[in-house]
Amino acid sequence: MSVICFDLEGPLATQDNAYELMKLFPEGGRIFEVISRYDDLLTMASRLDYEPGDTLALIAPFLVYHDVKEHDISALARKATLTPGAVNLISRLSAQGWKVFCISTSYEQYAKRVAHRLGIFSQHVACTTFPLDKFSKELSKDNFRF
Repeated sequence: MSVICFDLEGPLATQDNAYELMKLFPEGGRIFEVISRYDDLLTMASRLDYEPGDTLALIAPFLVYHDVKEHDISALARKATLTPGAVNLISRLSAQGWKVFCISTSYEQYAKRVAHRLGIFSQHVACTTFPLDKFSKELSKDNFRF
């Protein structure tokens, strides 16, 4: 059995989902850029107990505060631009007997829908579970102090 694993954002889809999600509210794109730079600095400093790419955890409170929902993540997945040739590549690999997997830090609502569009089975996708709607129900704007 032949196995091949792809990252999602970059090789198979061209957009950065977290960045696009943050752009759903005013100044969100700029906030994401600052958080992303902070992530880079923590990574370069080899900060204990910090994993590169924890940006997804860092943006979660902003998404809750600005009332972004799981359906918003799914909507971005439906209109995400796929890398030219990606669908054909996945189809050809599958036809030749390859088991195609996708490993991504992207939120589940995005990764699994984009993978489906590419012809990759959802059970072949490893991604970040993100119960955003549950978080939104548990928190209110009163929980945020500025």
